[in-house]
Amino acid sequence: MGSMYAAMMTATKVRLRFAKHGDIRLISHHDLMRCLERLLRRAQIPTATSQGFNPRPKVVFTLALALGIEGRREVVELELAEPMEPDEVLRRLRATTPQGLEWLEVEGVPPGRAAQPESVTYLLEIPEERRDEGRNRLAAFLASEQWPYTRHRPDRTVAIDLRPFLLEAELDSLGLLRFRMKMLPSGSARPEEIIDALGLRDLLGQGSVLVRSEVELVP
Repeated sequence: MGSMYAAMMTATKVRLRFAKHGDIRLISHHDLMRCLERLLRRAQIPTATSQGFNPRPKVVFTLALALGIEGRREVVELELAEPMEPDEVLRRLRATTPQGLEWLEVEGVPPGRAAQPESVTYLLEIPEERRDEGRNRLAAFLASEQWPYTRHRPDRTVAIDLRPFLLEAELDSLGLLRFRMKMLPSGSARPEEIIDALGLRDLLGQGSVLVRSEVELVP
């Protein structure tokens, strides 16, 4: 009975939810990874490492967060070199983390394949003078069966259909645009592309902050 209880209370892999806001939203995903590696060392969390000439901590972010986007419930998984109580991992990280990075919750998960995103939800505040235009474009988008879009890359352009990726959306009376997007292993639309299709992309260059409020995982 005692060993079963210990197995339930400790884990060799944990899944953490965290928020990234303030000035830290302006660091790249690569820099966030390096920041977390330093935090794990400072917090003395025994993280498992990869094999080879340049071993790295076994840390997997479920979904990268683009530069400048605020994240409220992001997901990262850690493989541990020895069993620990998940709550102890959370406590140590909270004690060593700088302002702008906030650890929300933790759970022990079985070893194996990393979590996969199923859908994501974004928020964007729309100025009052742009809300009627935004609602009209959104209504047209939701009523359509297809929404062709051209994605520009440095070496080529790619034609995609945005409509299948938008699961639901609304622009409420207070001017908050909320939209939920499907995520596929083969790729997805980008939130900026949805905003562009609604004629609102210029807001991102004028100080409006795009927020990813939720990452839903495949069961």
